[in-house]
Amino acid sequence: MTSVKPSGSALTLVLLATAALAMKGLLAKYVYATGMTVDGLLLLRFLIAMPFFWIGVYLFGKHRPGDRKMQKQDIGWGLLYGGLFFAASLCDFTAVSIIDVTVSRIVLFTFPAIVLLLECLHRWRFPPMRQLACFGVTYIGLVLVVAPDGIGAVADNVWVGALWAFGSALTYAAYLYYGQRMITVIGSMHFAALVNTMAGAWMIGYELVVTRPMGFTVEGILWTAGISIFCTVIPFFLLYEGIRRIGATQASLISLSGPALTFFAAWVLLGEVLSLPQIIGFAFVTAGVALLKNGLTLAGMGRLLAHPLRWMPSAKPAQNDIGIKETDDEPSGAEVRR
Repeated sequence: MTSVKPSGSALTLVLLATAALAMKGLLAKYVYATGMTVDGLLLLRFLIAMPFFWIGVYLFGKHRPGDRKMQKQDIGWGLLYGGLFFAASLCDFTAVSIIDVTVSRIVLFTFPAIVLLLECLHRWRFPPMRQLACFGVTYIGLVLVVAPDGIGAVADNVWVGALWAFGSALTYAAYLYYGQRMITVIGSMHFAALVNTMAGAWMIGYELVVTRPMGFTVEGILWTAGISIFCTVIPFFLLYEGIRRIGATQASLISLSGPALTFFAAWVLLGEVLSLPQIIGFAFVTAGVALLKNGLTLAGMGRLLAHPLRWMPSAKPAQNDIGIKETDDEPSGAEVRR
């Protein structure tokens, strides 16, 4: 008889991972304050994280393999997906260098809606009405976040930063959607290590072409090392173990708290404050993404709010208390890399 792992520890792992991932953009502000540039931060982040991911593959990857071992042709696909991930990271950290962390996180948080749009385009089908309604709610909320005082009152730098953040959401969604098959083939841990390595190669090639200043400082390097280890590598392993224990669906519910954690941390540490229209927009975005991402029903959400502890895993995993089937024990990718 196999013993059931305590759900509380799994929830703690996912919450810790979500909190650490939420701090990434905020810590980037401290890096920029030292004089380091986006290029310097990105290059160091990829190079520092790379060996830790491969160490993780060596230590833990063999216990959670994919359909087969990695082969030579996987390098080409890894180069493609690594390029998408590099583009998403470049857009993300550039956005954070221009606008508030909170606003950039909320814009980036809309990537699940883009994933579903890519799926509809790939399958040549029109989105169902429920999905269209969720899209509408999500992007109405996004307009309120970016332009709380009206479109005409938005400063040019806010538009530029929001466009960079949306570019990150778009490329990250493409990376997730088209890379998910490879995750099942070689396993999520091997995929993460391969993509991070190839993204680092893209970053080196990019820097050789643009030759922009790095602005390396001792303090900036230390902050970047913290981002690489504590906001990239360690959260991945914590989240991976949490998903292994409670399933990706329930873990994704907890990950919805990520932007709220960023909002709170940015308020405490950076003094960033959302206006009332932005808070309403944030609520719209969160609700729209939650409905898209997890297929929640209004009745199910009501049960979740009334009995917040009843959706924890039980010995019978057929259907949980919010109407979601638990079928996926592997990381989907959406929660693994952000």
